[in-house]
Amino acid sequence: MAKYCGVSPMTVSRALNNSKEISQKTKEKVLKACKDLGYKPNSAAKSLITKTTKMIGLVIPDITNQYYAYISKGVSSYLEKKGYGLILCNSDRKKNNEREYLNFLTEGRVDGIIILPVEPKKEDYEQIIMHTPMVMVDNFAEGLDISFVANDNYYGATQIIEHMVKQGYRKIGVILGSKSSTASNERYRAYKDVLEKNNIDFDTNIIIYSNATFEDGFNKAEYLINRGVDSIFAINDTVAMGVMKYCYLKGINIPKDLGLAGYDNIEQSSMFPVPLTTVDQNNKLIGEISAKILINQINEKSFKKETIILKPKLIIRKSCGEDN
Repeated sequence: MAKYCGVSPMTVSRALNNSKEISQKTKEKVLKACKDLGYKPNSAAKSLITKTTKMIGLVIPDITNQYYAYISKGVSSYLEKKGYGLILCNSDRKKNNEREYLNFLTEGRVDGIIILPVEPKKEDYEQIIMHTPMVMVDNFAEGLDISFVANDNYYGATQIIEHMVKQGYRKIGVILGSKSSTASNERYRAYKDVLEKNNIDFDTNIIIYSNATFEDGFNKAEYLINRGVDSIFAINDTVAMGVMKYCYLKGINIPKDLGLAGYDNIEQSSMFPVPLTTVDQNNKLIGEISAKILINQINEKSFKKETIILKPKLIIRKSCGEDN
C-alpha cells in the first residue's frame, strides 16, 4: 500500500487513523488507494499497536427477556454511532457463567464492559475495574467505585403497589427475583412500606423469591393462589406471563378472580387478551446512557464515576380490574 501511494508505511498508518500530522491531501490519496485496491486494515494487528480493540463487552442475565434485549439494543445503537462493536454475553443468571465471560472479555478482547450483574459483590469486580473500564447496570455491588445506571426501583414499586391497593386488593402475593438483587430488595421495601401506610397486614408467607423466569411465574402461581392471595405482583412481565399461563390452564379469570401486575413494560404486555398493568423502565434509554458513560470513561482517563437513576412510569391497563 505504501509503495503504491509513494509514501512511507507510517504515513499510511497515520492516514488510516485520521492523524493530524499529515495533510488532508495525503489522507485523501491514501484512502482513495485503499478503495481502488480493496484494502482492508488488519484490525488484529492494529489493536496490537494501538492497544485498543474498538469492541465493548455486554454481560446480561437473560437473553430471552425483552427487558434485557432492549437494554442491549440501546447499548448497540449508541456504540454503532461511535464506531464500536459489541460482544454480547448471556450469563443465564448464573454466577459461574458471569465469571467465565468476564475472564474472556478481559483478555484483551474489549476496551470496556457493561454488566448487569448476578448476585454482585464488591470483591468480584475490584481487580477488573483496575485495568478495564466498566459500567454496572440494574444491580449494584455495595462499596464498589464504579459508574452505575438504573431505575428507581423503590419509586416504581411504590407506584404499582399503591395502585393495586387503590383497586381494592388487600392480600397481594409477590414473586421477587434473587435475594441479592438490588431491584428485588428495593421493590420488596416499597411493598412493605405501602402495606404499612395503608394498615394492611404484612404476611411473609406470600412473598416468594425466584430466578425471575417465565417458568418460575408458572410454577409459583399455584403456591400463592393456594394461600388465598387476591392478586400477584411479579418482579417482571416475563414472570407475570407465567402466572397468566397458569391461570388460563386452571380456569382462573384475570382480573375477576385474581389481579395481576408485572414490571418492565415489555412489548407483549399490551397484547394479551387482558393487557398487563406494569411499570415502564426506560429500557433502551438505560442502554444508551450506560454506553455513553463507558465510552466517555474510555476516552477520558480522568473521568469521574457517575450514578444515574431514572424515574420509571406506571402503565395502567386492565389486569388489576381497571375500567380503561
